[in-house]
Parts: sequence; structure tokens; C-alpha cells
Amino acid sequence: MMAWEEPHHGGAVIRHFSLASTILKETCNTSESPCRPHTAYLPKEAVAGQKLPTIYLLASWMGAGRSMFQWEALREDLPTRLNRLISTKSIPPCVVVCPDLYTDFGGSQYINSSWLGNHGDHIINELIPYVEQHFPVLTGARHRAAIGRSSGGFGALRFAMDYDDAFGAVACHAGDMGFEWVYRRSLIEVCTALAKFQDPIIWINEIRKQKKMSGFETHIMMLLGMCAFYSPNPASSQGFDLPISLRNGELQEPVWRSWLSHDPVEMVERPEVQDRLGKLKHLFIDCGNRDQYFLQFGSRQLIAKFQKMGIAHNYSEFDDNHSGTAYRYDVSLPKLLNVIS
Repeated sequence: MMAWEEPHHGGAVIRHFSLASTILKETCNTSESPCRPHTAYLPKEAVAGQKLPTIYLLASWMGAGRSMFQWEALREDLPTRLNRLISTKSIPPCVVVCPDLYTDFGGSQYINSSWLGNHGDHIINELIPYVEQHFPVLTGARHRAAIGRSSGGFGALRFAMDYDDAFGAVACHAGDMGFEWVYRRSLIEVCTALAKFQDPIIWINEIRKQKKMSGFETHIMMLLGMCAFYSPNPASSQGFDLPISLRNGELQEPVWRSWLSHDPVEMVERPEVQDRLGKLKHLFIDCGNRDQYFLQFGSRQLIAKFQKMGIAHNYSEFDDNHSGTAYRYDVSLPKLLNVIS
């Protein structure tokens, strides 16, 4: 394990640490490194040794834990946002851990994959125990919260759905849900993109030789990454199954059903998922009402089921699209920290 710190404003520090994962080493079938470079924000109170609640903040697709700590023009980076919220007493002091499970496809869905490795198990069974042993944090699920946007929001919600007593509170900002609208309408684009090669691995290798990727190519790479998480198949030559025929565009129903089994709108029908969600101290979900991926509709479907099932939640729609909505953390963080502090 390697670790180093850099000072930030107001006495806070940014701690970078690499954690060698036995779980990823044993479950990943690609060349992805099992040693993951995680990053954490510690306010001055934690630096002084005070034990604080922990927020696990998950990056969106095309991002990683470390990327959230970089300065951006005309935007507030994560540590600056946290310093502001703490100094104005909008939130109490807290430690924020940003896991880095970036893959060569462009990101992570933070769930287990028999091809890319058990990302979810790594966070729950390795990263959290490490943090609670080596960081000045309060221990136990009641003092932990998971939060994220887009893929990060999906991952945070899946932690609550997949694991018993992992977190006391969860916030999902525009997380992937309602797969019929989020993904199915885009699958035919995979057929168009891969038409020349009829093989996703050949296409990926050719794309990676380029000096830059177009927006369309990045989108196709993301969809192939979803295959690696939702329909992994280590016995396949590419490591995953496609939910659509590249030749004629026909939906491959068994594979598509595998994708749907990961859709929160479908998963909430399971009694064990309802039970886990019902134990949360706070469940926050929001989405922009002009989301480019139509996630507002999946969100509304999920919330309707929450209401029918009596699952306590806090839902909000705001006037914006999917991009650049980190400012919504100003809304969710106070709610989460109010119940885990």
C-alpha cells in the first residue's frame, strides 16, 4: 500500500492511497490492475484526529475518484465544495472517500462482473474495512453514506440494493435506471459503429490506436463497457455478450434480460431489495427534468414503485439536463450527513 498527502485550504488534506485488492486479482479476467488508486478528503478536524462520518462518493462514467479532485475552469472542484459546505456549517465535518475503479472502457458501474472483476465486493469488503482501520472515522454502516451521479448514482443505489447493512444513507443523482429508454434505443448504434469489423474487440483495438476519440466513439465504448458489467461472459472471445445482433439488429432476448436484471426499476420487485432499502436512514434520488438519457422517466417509474411499496425516500426533479450537475451535492450531502453524523 502506498499513500501520500497534499495540503488543501483551511487545514484539510487530500490523501492518495493505493490499495492492492485480492478480490479484483482473483475475479478480473482482463489486464486491469488489481491495485486501485483511491483518493480521500480529510477536513482539519480529521487531521487533528477527530473521528468523523464517512461519505463514499462514486465518480460518473468517464471519471474516476482522483479526477474529482482536479481544478476545473468555472467549476467548483470537490475539495473546494466540501471546504465551503463545512466552513459555512451547511454540513458537519466528514471524511469523503472517492474510490477509483476506472476501466479501459471509460468507467465503472460499481457492481460485480465476472469479466472486469467484483467492483462492488472490493468496495464493501476491502476498501471500507481499510478506511475504518486506518482513517479517523466513525465505524459501522450507521456512520457511512454512498453518493454519486450517473454511473456513480447507479453504484450508490446498487450498494443499498445488493448488500445488507453496507450504508446508513444513499443518494442517487440521475443514476442509470429504466434501461428500456436509457440503453435499448442506443443499441442499434453499436451495430452501425462495428459494421466494418463485426467484432467488438477488433473495433476497440482500432479505436485505441487513434490519437483521440469522437463523442460517438466514446458513447459506443460506454455501451460495450455496459456489456462487460451487465452481460459478462468469460467464456466468450470478447469477455461479454452483446444484447443485439451486429448482423441484423435483432435484440438478443436472453442477453437483454440479463441487462434488465440489473435495472433498479426491475430489481426493486425483489423482496430482499425492498427489505434492504427499507432499512436506510435516508434514501435520496433526484434527476434533471431534461435529462439527455431520459433518466427522469426511469426515476419516475422507480419512485412510483417506492410509493406503492411504502419505501421511504426523498425524490426531487430539477430544471436541468444530465451534465454538470455536481451542484446537486449541496442538496443531498446535508440530508445524508444529518442522519449518519
